[in-house]
Amino acid sequence: MRPRRALVTLLVAGLTAAAAVPALAHTELVSTGPKNGAVVKHLPKTIVLNLTEAPHSADSGTVTLNGTDHAVKTRLNAKNARQVRITTKSDQVGKYTVKVKVTADDGHHEVFTWSFRVTR
Repeated sequence: MRPRRALVTLLVAGLTAAAAVPALAHTELVSTGPKNGAVVKHLPKTIVLNLTEAPHSADSGTVTLNGTDHAVKTRLNAKNARQVRITTKSDQVGKYTVKVKVTADDGHHEVFTWSFRVTR
């Protein structure tokens, strides 16, 4: 009876560990440029997100100031698959909110949001 109990215990432990693996696969935000809460003199021409893993796609990105989106294009960096780049337009003073949606390889959607301020 003991070998059977040990086998069941090992089987349950293995199934539990296997079920936990997909939960570890989600992309997380490592850093941004500009950083959350930063104060800069001009709206950067390119805003950057660095992630823990390469996402399958960069689905959307907005850089909003007073209801106007200043993002031109959102794309994955061809030279660094863990980086998303957003090109911008119309440098204005104020508080910008950045929102980026990516899709991980497992199909899970992640949304990252932060803000920074442009002052002169």
